[in-house]
Amino acid sequence: MTELRRTAGPSAWCAAAPEPEGWLLPVDRATRATRAPVDGALLDDDLLDDALVVAADHALWHGAGFAVLRGLDLAGLTDGACVELCARITGRVGGAAGLRLQRSAHELLTARTAPAVPRPPGPGAPDTAPRDGDDLTLRPHMDRGEGPRPPRLLALLCVRPAAEGGESLLASGPALYDRLAAERPDVLRELGRDFRFGRGPGFDRVRPVFRLDGGTLTVHYNRYWVLRGQEETGRPFDEGRRDALRALDGLLRDPALVLRLPLRRGDLLLVNNSAVLHGRTPFKDGGAPGSGRCYARVWAD
Repeated sequence: MTELRRTAGPSAWCAAAPEPEGWLLPVDRATRATRAPVDGALLDDDLLDDALVVAADHALWHGAGFAVLRGLDLAGLTDGACVELCARITGRVGGAAGLRLQRSAHELLTARTAPAVPRPPGPGAPDTAPRDGDDLTLRPHMDRGEGPRPPRLLALLCVRPAAEGGESLLASGPALYDRLAAERPDVLRELGRDFRFGRGPGFDRVRPVFRLDGGTLTVHYNRYWVLRGQEETGRPFDEGRRDALRALDGLLRDPALVLRLPLRRGDLLLVNNSAVLHGRTPFKDGGAPGSGRCYARVWAD
């Protein structure tokens, strides 16, 4: 990062600012009616009309950095079929931006209670993200993914919401950058230096938290992976780095910067993984087997 300057445009939003007309995209009845069974569960390739794909593409890459497709028909679909549905739609939307699905990463995210210590992501793994001690909130973060760079597009399909809580949390990378540029330019310069996100064969990824290249700003932050990567070097962070991480974590607890977004069954959240950080609030589920919170997750790059 060679300069500090305020960003501009619809991607630099605060919690009260992103107008839903730009990112909340209802799936109309005509689109839902195109559902056709394949092996008793899947959907045909005409699930989304072109106008909806264009609207989602604009929201992701030229708007707020995220979109919610509201009202997908999941009636009669197994959890596994919902993963396939999520993949098909993500492939359609991502394909408009030249992205390809990361097929090995399709999975269901389920958890009766959130574990105190996150595990690395993988098939069947629970949500993985920074937590604050016993606070079961997953603070906003980016998905690190499985390749040499983070996936550009994250998709989360709400198969079953939690009985209580479990709202999505979203934070604009440009808005975080702007706040730090105005209040803590020293921190922003530190976060523009390289951090290690994991370490080891096929696991070593090094990049800054904020990178401003021309007119494009990217944000890559996941506290768990940053701490794990540094720990594996055998060297502690110096005070400047610790202060920078504390400052960023403080902003990610600021309700003025973090949007709380309750998702319904059939809502598909699409996130530009290099522009918007995502997390969730704590949640509780009922006791009936198969009734717990369940999301399908898909990545594309």
